[in-house]
Amino acid sequence: SAVKAGLSVVHYTMELSEHYVGARYDTVFTHIPSADLKERTEEVKHKIGSLKGQLLIKYYPPKGVTVKKLQAHIEKMVSLGNKPDLIIVDYADLLLSHSSKADSTYAEQGGVYIDLRGVGGELGIPIWTASQANRDASNSDVVGLENMSEAYGKAQVADVVLSISRKASEKSTGGGRIFVAKNRAGRDGMLFPMQIDTSMSKFTLLNADEM
Repeated sequence: SAVKAGLSVVHYTMELSEHYVGARYDTVFTHIPSADLKERTEEVKHKIGSLKGQLLIKYYPPKGVTVKKLQAHIEKMVSLGNKPDLIIVDYADLLLSHSSKADSTYAEQGGVYIDLRGVGGELGIPIWTASQANRDASNSDVVGLENMSEAYGKAQVADVVLSISRKASEKSTGGGRIFVAKNRAGRDGMLFPMQIDTSMSKFTLLNADEM
C-alpha cells in the first residue's frame, strides 16, 4: 500500500530470498496468482511499471546481522538522498542483538526490538516487523499479547501490535481474524473477521453480510 501511494519502502528479509519476496510483491501489486507470474511476465512488467513508489528488497542471512548493520545501510541511503518512508524487517526474531549480552532468547529478542525502536525514532522512519505466535495460539480464536513467542518484552516495546489467526479447519475456506492487540495512540481490543487468499497474499475484511 505504501509503494502504491508513492512512498519509498525498504524490505529487509532474513528468511526468504530477494527473488521469492519480490515474487510475493508482484502478486500483491498485479493481483496475478503466484503460480501464474512466469507465464504472464509482460503483464507483470506493465503493471509494476505504473507504480508511483519505490521498493528495495535486501537479503541478509538469518542471525547474521544486527540492527546496527541495518541502521548503517539506512543511513547510507539517507546520505545519498534516498531516505525511505517505511522500513519492513522480515523478521525481527532473526536479527542478532548487539545491546544484550545475556544468553537467554528472552533477553536477546527483547533487546532486538528495543534496538529497532531506537533506530526508527532516531531516523524518524516507521518500522514494521512480524513475530511468530507460541504453540498455544494454534488453537485460539484470538491471538493476544500473551501468545507472542519467546519474549513478552517485544509487545511492551511496540507501538502497535496486530495479530492474524486462523485455525487448521479454516485454511480450506480461507477464514481468519485480525485483532488489534495493542495501539499506543488509539483504540485496541478490536476483532475483525477476514478472508485470506494465500495465493495472492490478500487479506479482505468482511462485513456483516459476508460473515
